[in-house]
Amino acid sequence: MKKGNINADQFSYKEDFALRFTNNNYVLAVKDEDFPDRNIIPILYYDHGNVRDIDEYDMDKIVVIPHKTINNKALSRFNLNQLIKVSYGNIYNNDRYYDGSRLPKCATIDSYIYPTDKNDVIEIFNGKIDESTSRVKLSEYYLDSLILDVYIEDNIPIFIETDNIIIGPFRVLGKDSEGYFTVEKNLWKSFGEYKLTDEAYVEFSANEIIRKVHIPSFNKFELIKTRDFKDNKELIEEFKSKLRDSPDTFKIEYIDRMSEILNKTGESKSIEKYLEENKRIAEILKNTEKVIFSEKELALLIPEINNIKNEIERLQTEEFELKNHVETFSTKKEEIQQDILQNQEKLDLLKSELENLSKTKEEELLKIKSGLENDISALRSEKDNLENDIKTETEIKSKELNFIKENLEELKKAEEDLKYSVDKLKVENQETQRDSLKGLIDLFKNKKYFDFFSGRDLSEYDQKEEREFTDYSISDSYSDYTLFRTELISILNKSGRSFETHFIDNLLISIHQNTLTVLAGLPGTGKTSLARLLTKILSPKERVSEVSVSRGWSSQKDLIGFQNPLTNKFHSAPTGIYELLSQLDYESKNKKYLDSPMAYIILDEANLSPIEHYWSTFYNLTDSSANHNNLLSISLGNSLNIEFANNLRFIATINYDQTTENLSPRVIDRANIIQIPVNSFNIDTIPVEEIEKLNISYQKCIEFFNLFDFQEEKQNVELSDELNVIFNDIKKRFKALRIPISPRVEIAIKQYCTVAKNWMKKEVSRPLDYCVSQRLLPMINLQGDSAKKNLEELLIIFNKNDLKKSSEVLKRIIEAGNEDSIFEGNYNYFLTLTYA
Repeated sequence: MKKGNINADQFSYKEDFALRFTNNNYVLAVKDEDFPDRNIIPILYYDHGNVRDIDEYDMDKIVVIPHKTINNKALSRFNLNQLIKVSYGNIYNNDRYYDGSRLPKCATIDSYIYPTDKNDVIEIFNGKIDESTSRVKLSEYYLDSLILDVYIEDNIPIFIETDNIIIGPFRVLGKDSEGYFTVEKNLWKSFGEYKLTDEAYVEFSANEIIRKVHIPSFNKFELIKTRDFKDNKELIEEFKSKLRDSPDTFKIEYIDRMSEILNKTGESKSIEKYLEENKRIAEILKNTEKVIFSEKELALLIPEINNIKNEIERLQTEEFELKNHVETFSTKKEEIQQDILQNQEKLDLLKSELENLSKTKEEELLKIKSGLENDISALRSEKDNLENDIKTETEIKSKELNFIKENLEELKKAEEDLKYSVDKLKVENQETQRDSLKGLIDLFKNKKYFDFFSGRDLSEYDQKEEREFTDYSISDSYSDYTLFRTELISILNKSGRSFETHFIDNLLISIHQNTLTVLAGLPGTGKTSLARLLTKILSPKERVSEVSVSRGWSSQKDLIGFQNPLTNKFHSAPTGIYELLSQLDYESKNKKYLDSPMAYIILDEANLSPIEHYWSTFYNLTDSSANHNNLLSISLGNSLNIEFANNLRFIATINYDQTTENLSPRVIDRANIIQIPVNSFNIDTIPVEEIEKLNISYQKCIEFFNLFDFQEEKQNVELSDELNVIFNDIKKRFKALRIPISPRVEIAIKQYCTVAKNWMKKEVSRPLDYCVSQRLLPMINLQGDSAKKNLEELLIIFNKNDLKKSSEVLKRIIEAGNEDSIFEGNYNYFLTLTYA
C-alpha cells in the first residue's frame, strides 16, 4: 500500500497536545535533504500495531530543536536517508511559524528522536541477486551509503524485490569493487520467497527516492516457499562431501581432482539467475567436460610444449574416469528409478486400503449421526418446555417489576416534593438573612443619627483597632524530607498509633500541593481528629484555625466576616479566619513568609453548606502560584484587601447523607479527596495538647513537595515512561465514560508523581494509584448498564497494573450501583461513603 492510502483517519499533532510518544506509538521519519540538520519529514504514525497517514497540512515537515545540554543527540548522528522515529516526548507548535511562512508548523526536540530497529521496520530494495557468488546489486545506487553506514554496522536485515517476488532476509557483509554487496542468509525470519502484494509493504517517497518498508506488526508477509542460499563454492563442497560418503565408488584422489575442475569451471561462468541445485551442478559438470576437451585439443595442436605428451595422457585418463563416473551415475539413476516404481506400487496399495477404511468410517459416522439427531430432537423438546417455563416466569416478574416501578415513581415524586421544600426553606433562610442584615444596617444608621443628636463625636466610627502581630520565623531543623517524615512518624508512634509510611507521604504531599484537601468517610472514622493532629505537629496553634461549618452558609461573610459600609469597619466572623489572614498579610508586607510555618484551616463538616458559595473567596486562587513580585490577594469589600503568599491550606472533612450538600464538579476538579476507611485507625484518644511540634518553614515545604511558588523557571513535571503508558490507558477509558480529565487535574497528577516516586519506591505504581483514587474516581457519577460495562473494563486495567487502592474504591462504586435499592444502576463515588 502507498503512503496517503493507508488510513482515512490522518494523524496530526494537534489532536492531543498531551500525547507522549513511546516505543509503542511513534512518528516514523527521515531527514530533510534540503535542511538535513534542521528538519525531518514525517512518513507515518505507528500506534500499537495500527498505522495512520500523516496530516500533511499540519505536519509536512517537523523542525528539530537542539537540546541545550545533550550535544550527542543532534540530527547529524543519523544518515540522510536513515529511518528514524520520534519515540519520546511530544510534538508541539512551532512558535516561529506564521501564516505564509515556509517554516514547518510543528517542532520537536532532537533528544526525542531515536533510530529504528528490525522489530520496527525492515526495508525492501529493488535489485538483482547473484546466488553463485552470494552477491546482490541495488537498482537505486543512492541508498548504498545507507546500507554501508547503517545496515551493515547495526546488522539490520534487508529484503530484495526481484522478478515480482520478495526474497530474503539477507544480512549485508560488505561491498566489492564491482558495486555488488556481499550477503548471506539472516535468521530474523524464514529465508525464502515471499509474495509481492500491497499488504506486504508501505511505499513512500522522500527526498525524491521511492522506497518500500515492511512493518512487522502491521504488514503481512506470505511465504511462497523456503529455499537455501549457497554460492558455487558451498555447492561444490557439499557435492564433494556426498561423493566422499561413497568411498567404494569414488577414490579420494579422483574426488579432489574433480573438485579442482569444478572450482575452475565455476569461476569461468557467473550464474545470472537462481537455479535448482541439481541444474547448477549439471551446468558446472557440462562446463567441466568442455574445459577438459579444450585442454586436450590444445595439447594436440602444440606438440612442441614440454611434457605435452604427459599432459595429453593425464587429460585422457581424466576423460576416461569422468565417463566412468557418468556411467556410475547412470546406473545409480536406474536403481533409483526402480525404487521409485516399487514405492509407487506401495502407495497405490495404501490408497486402496485408505478407501476401504474411509467407507467403514463413513458407515460408523452415519450411525453416530443418527444417534445425535435423536439427542438433538430430545433437547429441542426440552428447550421448548424451558421456553414455556421462562415465558411464565417472565410474566410474573414483569408484574413485579411494574409494581416496583410504580413504587419508584411515588418515591421520586416524594423526593421532588422534599427537594422543593428544601429549596423553599433555603430561599426563606436567605431572605431572612438579608432582612437581618438590612435590620442591622438600619440599626447602625439610626444609632449614628442618635449619637449625632446626642452630641457624640462621630469620628470614633472611623477609628481602626491597632493589633500587634507575631514574628513566627524559625530555623529549619531538617535538610532532608526522610528525616522530617521519620520524626513525624516517631511522634505518632509515641502516642500508640501506627501509620504506614506511604499513607503519611500521601497525606503530606496532597495537603501541601493543593489549596483544598478533603478527608471523606463515615462519621467516627477519625477525619477531624487526624486533621487536628497533623496540623498541630506542623504549625503553632495560632496558625491553625478550626471551623465548624453550619447549614445555611452562603457567602464569605459567614466564613470571614463583612465590611460595614456605615462605620467603615470590618466585622470578623467568629471563625477566627480574618485574624489569621491579617497575620499572613503582615508577613507578606514584611517579607517574613518564607521563614514562617504554613497556616492551616480545618473546615469540619464542610458540606453542610455548598462549599463553592461560602469558600468562593479562595475558590479562584486554587490554580495560582506566588512569587516575590506577585502575591495572592483577596478582596473583603470597600477597598479592603488582604495579601498573602500561597502558604495557606484548607483541610475539609465531609460526610455524605441526606443532610449534606453534594460536592459540585468544579470543587471536585480542584481538590484531592482522601477516603478514610472504617476502623483503619483510631486517633481520638491522642491528647493533642501533648503533641510535639516540628519546625518546618514554608521554604522547606516548597523544596520537599515541589511547589510552583517562588520558582524562577517553571518546572517541567512528567510521568515516567511506565506510568505514562498506564495513565494513557486510563485516560482512554475515562474518555469512553464521557468524563473529561481537565489539564488542571493532569498537571496535579504529574506534580504529585514527580515527588511521590522518590519516597514510594517499593511499588512503582503506588503514586499513580493514589492520584487515580483521589483525583479521578471522585468524578464518577454515571447511570445505566453501559456505564457499568465501562467501569468493569476500567477495573481490569487497575488490576492488570496493580493499582490496588483504586481497584478497591472502584469495586465499591460498582457494588453500590448493583445493590437492590433506590440507587440501583447509579454508579457514584460518594455512595461508597454511605455504603462503606
